[in-house]
Amino acid sequence: MARRMLLGRLGRSLERMTVHEFQFADARVRVYELWTMSPQEAERVDLTNFVLVHGLGVSSRFFVPLAHELAPYGRVLLFDLPGFHDLPKPKHRMSIVDFADVVKRALDELQVIDPLLVGHSMGAQVVTEILAEYPDYCSAAMLIGPVVVPDERHLRAILVRFVQSAVFEPPGNLLPALTSYARAGFRWINDTAPKVLAYPIEERLPLARARLLLIAGNYDRISPAWWRAELAAALPGTQHITLPHASHGIVHDEFRALADELVALAGIGTA
Repeated sequence: MARRMLLGRLGRSLERMTVHEFQFADARVRVYELWTMSPQEAERVDLTNFVLVHGLGVSSRFFVPLAHELAPYGRVLLFDLPGFHDLPKPKHRMSIVDFADVVKRALDELQVIDPLLVGHSMGAQVVTEILAEYPDYCSAAMLIGPVVVPDERHLRAILVRFVQSAVFEPPGNLLPALTSYARAGFRWINDTAPKVLAYPIEERLPLARARLLLIAGNYDRISPAWWRAELAAALPGTQHITLPHASHGIVHDEFRALADELVALAGIGTA
């Protein structure tokens, strides 16, 4: 009952947000917009735009608690990528480059300038591609649980790491994740997974010029600390942080800690 109530609250929370949908060829993307600032504060030219991009199989719903934590500090934009949640599946299999393109085009439609990009898991790849393709577009970004370890770009390895991480996930993460997987459907997840496995994040990330923060939980076997340290070492000034007692679903259960880091990364406060 408590889990059903949680899902209901997440759904009602999204219903109260402003919704934007954009169609680019056969790919439809949805953006939920949230802020709790006064109209005067919202008109500031230096207003921070927090852009949240979800991972494989899940949706914007995983980001709702984090969005509400960030809303007092700026405008929050939560993405549903094409084919996920209840959005129609494009006729073609989309690559990470394709997903990055629709996110960037939607942000351009919304006239977003210098956003703080936040990507989780596959979403970290999407953010990385935007940073690599448009290195002057934004000044800061957070990659949460970036994937995939180069020597393990095959389905068996990632499934093993997924199971190793899943045993440390709190029960509250399980139902929202399974519900999102069911809505996305096996075919679309199966079509997209090879693109995630093939994406060379370690080659694309060094092209970024933004200040970067790489973060994950200490139980996240999909994005292990040594791998994030290697990524960070290739980019001077990049930080990597490991949060205790958290796994790959960190965006849902450690949203307050992530919000603190994002507010600091935005230069609004100190984490």
